[in-house]
Amino acid sequence: MAVATSGRRRLLAGGAALLLLAGCDTAADPASDEGAGSAASRTPSASPTPPAGTAVPDAAPAADFCPVAQPASWRRALHGDRLPQRAGETLVVHAVGADGATAVVDDRTADRRSVVFWRDGRRTRVLSLAHPDTDQLYGAAFDGRYLVFSVSHNPSDLSSWTLYGWDSVTGGEPHRLAGNAVDSAGNPVPSPLLYPVVAAGVAAWTAGRPDGSTALHRYSFATGTDRVVRAGHPGAPFLFDADLVWPESARPDALTELHAVRLADGAPVTLPATLAAVRGPAFIVGTGSGVVAWVGADVRTLWVWRSGWRAPVKVRHVSTGRNVQWVRAAGPLVTWDDGTAQFAADLRTGAYTKLTPRYGYTEATGDALAVGYAPAAKGGGAAAPSLVRVSELPPLPSCH
Repeated sequence: MAVATSGRRRLLAGGAALLLLAGCDTAADPASDEGAGSAASRTPSASPTPPAGTAVPDAAPAADFCPVAQPASWRRALHGDRLPQRAGETLVVHAVGADGATAVVDDRTADRRSVVFWRDGRRTRVLSLAHPDTDQLYGAAFDGRYLVFSVSHNPSDLSSWTLYGWDSVTGGEPHRLAGNAVDSAGNPVPSPLLYPVVAAGVAAWTAGRPDGSTALHRYSFATGTDRVVRAGHPGAPFLFDADLVWPESARPDALTELHAVRLADGAPVTLPATLAAVRGPAFIVGTGSGVVAWVGADVRTLWVWRSGWRAPVKVRHVSTGRNVQWVRAAGPLVTWDDGTAQFAADLRTGAYTKLTPRYGYTEATGDALAVGYAPAAKGGGAAAPSLVRVSELPPLPSCH
């Protein structure tokens, strides 16, 4: 997931549509019993072996990536791998699985709103939201078995939220992990944007406290224990290799610096010098394969670094009036939004391309890239989103 210091991304120009497939639409409890697509029969893939096509090169690409037209092979994949959506639904992808065949979506109709888990052409309704006019799926993450997601209860005040966990193997109702704290007057206290992370059965999130501080939580699905691993002013966490990393300011008005603990047990770890030197990232995302991409404090420069590279590489610097935001990373691809459209950079070749005609969004992890599209016309419905495997996208043409 990408850590953001401000703002809230979803479809910038109308609703985003995501998925649904023709097939079984079941509530999470009980789990579906219809064969290979059922929650009970799925084999968890918490630590999948990355496909060869998602490898990031050992040699760093040249700085200042150059633009290329979207290749025909990419167009065919993005248009051919659209997720079916039903008439009258508005669906937005909030997370994808590393296998490239799983997505977590906010499914909304005129009178209903649900959190839906989609895998291999089948969907399971995880949670029906009690107040569809105000409740909405917010942050989500999936590790191959466990889903962690937050529900925001007030569109005008994102401090009101509930966090849930759900086991895709056993199914059943989602488990409430946490909820927002309240002040002495009963009002929700501010928190960093609630984007949880999860890997290998361990989830983490940062929540606000009544005294104005924040706390970074580490939750084990195996033991059911929730432990605070950092109290003070940690921001929202992200994953890097096997570590849990977060930005935090040493004092008021100081640029944030990165800190880390081992995800497996919460023990402090020392970050690589390149990451320890990062200051004030506006957006930052990491991967289990050792890639980190971030937007500088100027909000206009996108950087990327992989373990083993001597220094971070500048991918893109946008002109005045544009910001780089909502960064995602999957295999050799880094995606971002500049306020006009979605883009993807290829670390294999040092090129980048435009993914959407205008606006839209992306979600990415492992071997998965989801692309959502804005409506073609004001007031119109959004096109079905794409869900593609990164390993099936050929490298962008080299242009340096």
